[in-house]
Amino acid sequence: MNKKSYDILSSFTLKLIAISSMLIDHIGYIFFPHILALRAIGRLAFPIFCFLIVEGFYHTRSHVNYLSRLCVFALISEIPFDLAFFHTIIYLPYQNVFITLALGLASLFCLEEMNTHKLYVIPLVLIWGAAYLVHCDYGIGGVILIDMFYLAREMPFIRLVLCTLTLYSFGRFELYGVLSMIPITLYNGRRGPNAKMFFYWFYPLHLLALYAIGRYL
Repeated sequence: MNKKSYDILSSFTLKLIAISSMLIDHIGYIFFPHILALRAIGRLAFPIFCFLIVEGFYHTRSHVNYLSRLCVFALISEIPFDLAFFHTIIYLPYQNVFITLALGLASLFCLEEMNTHKLYVIPLVLIWGAAYLVHCDYGIGGVILIDMFYLAREMPFIRLVLCTLTLYSFGRFELYGVLSMIPITLYNGRRGPNAKMFFYWFYPLHLLALYAIGRYL
């Protein structure tokens, strides 16, 4: 990736922006649903996470280990997710965002292999179908957004257009997520401080904390 003078944000910084946005969104959803500004800020998180899944795909030492971590934390996060948003230990109709990210990463394997083996379109379609059937956060559109970031990785304008169209398909309110293109454009291709496990654990732990605060206030 070509570096420009304005490329100043590492993946560590992008992750901080994403989890901060996500935390504000979840606080708004759980405690202040009438304050739409909090939810609007939260729209930045998911596109950044999708972008980072693609960057992780290119930079990870092991695709299998990367996918395995996402799957493990999808399992770890499900109960905290259900408690925080549905006030029950198991809520089958809707699944947490780690499942979306794991399916999105798996779809990138298919897109990569389709360069030489066109039959990989079959598992790609199956992955999209799985995202639709399990009702993971952002659903099939979330997986497709990850694919869009992959396909337009070296084309910032096309990436912006595809991201805008995909977010619009979720609903007009999700268009606030287009603002995530600002920090994404400032990405410098560097990892920054190594705090990988902090970001993995932040998701289930902050959901548990919000559930506990909501229950015992």
